[in-house]
Amino acid sequence: PVIIERCGIYPDKKVNQITSKERDVLIALLKDFRVKITEIGSFSQAVITSGGINVKEINPKSMESKLVKGLYIVGEVLDVDALTGGFNLQIAFSTAAAAVKSLLGGF
Repeated sequence: PVIIERCGIYPDKKVNQITSKERDVLIALLKDFRVKITEIGSFSQAVITSGGINVKEINPKSMESKLVKGLYIVGEVLDVDALTGGFNLQIAFSTAAAAVKSLLGGF
């Protein structure tokens, strides 16, 4: 909604009715979308995902599901909630590496 508003496109307009000029404005905005930060939220607002598959249902060495053979669970779909400070990417990479290692029989 914010992007459409900034483009000046009527929100209820059908995609196939957008003019060439409106499309050009939209493309330009998507390539150079600027925001002005006026305040920051609390640390508790920074956590955007929560929940997922219980880690007790996963083999931590292989990341294979204990409930579904051949199903490997990694990254953000795991229920690993903590004040990770950006280390969720490390969790994603590490669990993916463990799964790949298991699938390939080790590196």
